[in-house]
Amino acid sequence: MQASEIVWHNEESIRFMQALGTLTDEEWRRPLGPGKWTVAEVAGHFAPWDRFVLEQRLPYFFAEGPLPKGPDADARNGCSARESRGRSRDETIDEFVSVRRQLIGALRDLPAEDWSREFRIGESRMTLVQYFGGMLEHDEHHFRQIRQALAIK
Repeated sequence: MQASEIVWHNEESIRFMQALGTLTDEEWRRPLGPGKWTVAEVAGHFAPWDRFVLEQRLPYFFAEGPLPKGPDADARNGCSARESRGRSRDETIDEFVSVRRQLIGALRDLPAEDWSREFRIGESRMTLVQYFGGMLEHDEHHFRQIRQALAIK
């Protein structure tokens, strides 16, 4: 994987999310499966994580000292799911698009050599390509779930 593929994926993720703007309210509030989040809740959990990456990861990847401690994932996801239940489809999509565009801008601003530099998160060593490749896989996992729940190809 290369930096350009990661940027391209993020641009495509905006198009995917914007396409969800045509869903009916019933489709938007449809669970992905029994006991699973709804499309709205899944869509609403991306922006808080993108914001975390922008504010608490990107500025610190190559700084001296440890990265700021990450939030409790379950608590953050639970909070974003609750907030998504109270927001409209358009508000959720607009927030995703706004924050994801900021992330794309930050990724484009990274020097080419930084993409292959190693950094540490806890005991793990990785590169930006690996880190953002993991985020890409996370996005795609949820996009597949949404497509399946809505029977979209």
